Amino acid sequence: MLIGELAALTGATRKAIRLYEAQGLLPVPQRRGNYRVYKPLDVHLVSMIRRAQTVGFSLAELKELAVLKAASGSFPLVVAQQLIRQKQRHFQQELQRLQALQQQLAQLEAELALNYGASPVTCT
Repeated sequence: MLIGELAALTGATRKAIRLYEAQGLLPVPQRRGNYRVYKPLDVHLVSMIRRAQTVGFSLAELKELAVLKAASGSFPLVVAQQLIRQKQRHFQQELQRLQALQQQLAQLEAELALNYGASPVTCT
């Protein structure tokens, strides 16, 4: 398949796919003349890269995994799992921080209502 079809199947732009190649996240595709020819596995890889980015992984973090894979010949599952757990902890801390801010806003709203006579609007 050519880059346009890979882009259509994954939702990635052609520019993003070329960037993934340049970063070493995708294997260098075979060429047919001036055209890159992708394999079905590339659909899976691009989809995984996009999903990882959606949940907060940077291309630099993903590149670390690609470098480890290239060095060892197999996917560094344990390292990937550790990175995922780190992200989960980070998101949990961020969630707690946002919940604390939400509580502070509710307290501020209640204080304003108490001091200025309006009834607070309930927030869900």
